[in-house]
Parts: sequence; structure tokens; C-alpha cells
Amino acid sequence: MGKKVLLIVTVGALLAWWAVNEHYRRAQYRGEGQGPLVTDAYAAKVIRPGDTWMIFLRAEDPDGDMKSIAAALWQAGVGDYPTEVTIIKPEDARQFSGYLSMRTPGGLNINWNELELTVIVQDNQGNRSRPVKLPLTFDMGAAKQEIPEKWQEAANHRLAVLMVDIQSSKSFNRGGSGGSN
Repeated sequence: MGKKVLLIVTVGALLAWWAVNEHYRRAQYRGEGQGPLVTDAYAAKVIRPGDTWMIFLRAEDPDGDMKSIAAALWQAGVGDYPTEVTIIKPEDARQFSGYLSMRTPGGLNINWNELELTVIVQDNQGNRSRPVKLPLTFDMGAAKQEIPEKWQEAANHRLAVLMVDIQSSKSFNRGGSGGSN
């Protein structure tokens, strides 16, 4: 009898957890109307220090009211950098294919640092796309960044330049302030 009660309580708790989780997930990505959808994304995973990182995005919104792109960079050993928000041009509010670019610091101090960029597109009604996460590592021996064929047209449409001042995690790991050495 005790096992049946325990099973019923466990199943009930799991169903309640699922219902709350599903409600939160839906509320997070849906306001009024339909939210933006990032249909494809690409960025080189490994680049040389000092190269400009190109982050390619394709997004669409059935309501045609995409408003902004939020890009949040996280770095192992450093943490989160301030989120960059880019306003989407009216002609791109229904759909766009383009790229964000970010200059990176040169030198060996940044070699092998691991970063992750999270990109979210938001519309005028507060709906958000699902986050897109793109990893980045620096390697002095990496090949020059190549733009894949399917992104050639998008390479002609710059959406924004991300102004992130990436620091070497070595400065933070040695008790430094993160400033340039």
C-alpha cells in the first residue's frame, strides 16, 4: 500500500513539474502574435587572435515586427560581458539574412580562451526567439576564416558590429583586474 501511495505522489509531482515547466517555457517565448524564429546560424568555432569573428544569422517573423538582436558573450575564467543590443532596420523586420561582426584581440594571451555567444531576436511585442549559442576558441594556428557557400549572400549584409572588449582570462586567473598587460 505504501509503495502505491509513493508511486502516485511521485507521478503527481512529475506531472506538476512538467506543467509548470511547460507553462514557463511557453510564456517566455510567446507574448502576443508569433515570435521570431532564427532559422539558421553559423560562426567559425576556432579563429586566430586578432581576426574579426563573423556571426551569420537567418531569422524570420510571420508578424514582420522583429525589433532587436541581443548578443551576450560569456568567457571561461572571466564571466559575462555586457549584452549588446542591435536595433533591426525596418526593411529587415519580416526576415533577414546577414551577419554580426566582432573584432578580437591579437597576441598569445588570448590563445585557447573559450567563449560562447548567445544570440536572441526579439519582436515589438516582446516575443523572443529561442537562444542560439555559438562557441569560440582562439588558436594562433587556426586557418583563415572561410565563409561557407551558403552564407556568401549574407556576407553582403552586415547587421551590426559588436563592440566587446575581450580580455585574456589569464589576467583574471592571476588575480589581475582583467586589464591589458
